[in-house]
Amino acid sequence: MDEEDTAAGSLDLAPVPRYDTLTDRTYQQLRSGLMAGSFHPGQKLTIRKIAAVLGISATPAHSAMSRLVSEQILEWGPNRSAVVPQLTADKVRELYVIRLALEGTAAELGAPHFDAEAIDALERTQLALVAAMDRDDYKQVLLENEEFHFALYRAAGLPMLTQMIQSVWLKLGPSLNFLYPAYSHSRKGVHHHTMAIKALRAGDAAAVRQAIESDLRDGRAELTRALAGR
Repeated sequence: MDEEDTAAGSLDLAPVPRYDTLTDRTYQQLRSGLMAGSFHPGQKLTIRKIAAVLGISATPAHSAMSRLVSEQILEWGPNRSAVVPQLTADKVRELYVIRLALEGTAAELGAPHFDAEAIDALERTQLALVAAMDRDDYKQVLLENEEFHFALYRAAGLPMLTQMIQSVWLKLGPSLNFLYPAYSHSRKGVHHHTMAIKALRAGDAAAVRQAIESDLRDGRAELTRALAGR
């Protein structure tokens, strides 16, 4: 360590607090919307429209969209717009290979951290999901589904793993709209979530993983069929 490093290390300084900027908050809003399926593949998002909806100027809207383009979540389109990419069957296959590996692991590692109260909360989320299905509110179905899955994954206590899973959901989220209403009518997702809750109550982490992986495989099959029919 040189003299400069030694001197810097001895300074009595407090960390500078970091406050979220408008760009940060706009970026998080767009991320959340993409993950939850609020946007559709092929949808064009103009800087002016995003700025108007969020009540901000064009600068933070453009900066937030630029970040998402750099992460390959959005693509630049014409006339100061960005486009939600359309997924191919090959891309879906690749994303689900990653999802199965990451989400299966996170579910199994998160399961032992669920007590009775946390399981009850997860079951309430599932009941809200089913209620949304019953009234054909597929936007809310996607929101409740995201909450269900990430409650499991966050319980693992591995923030980097959760972040990696989120990055995959960002790429896949808009295309999850194609699952409905067909996937809602089959109720396959409901069955797998119910099995995951039963496994949590039994303290069987391996069975929780199996239920989540089965959920993903059925979703992959339905999404692949939906894309083939478009």
